[in-house]
Amino acid sequence: MKASVIDLRYKTKDILECLRRRQKVELTCRGKIEGVIIPVQGISDPPHMAGHPAVGMWKDQKEPVSEMVKRLRKPRLHAG
Repeated sequence: MKASVIDLRYKTKDILECLRRRQKVELTCRGKIEGVIIPVQGISDPPHMAGHPAVGMWKDQKEPVSEMVKRLRKPRLHAG
């Protein structure tokens, strides 16, 4: 299937349907092919995040999440 940049916006459902049928989509801009969208194999498989090293890295933290976010978002003080 060929799809223009505008088709990405207005015909997204059709493009996704082609990808679900394992068809590649050629992306065009002003009639010139700019790229190809290729369907992912096994797209229905959810990612397994449990094994990711970041999962549980702050499990020993005693500070409530809301307080940690407030502290991290505070502006920095400039020394000067």
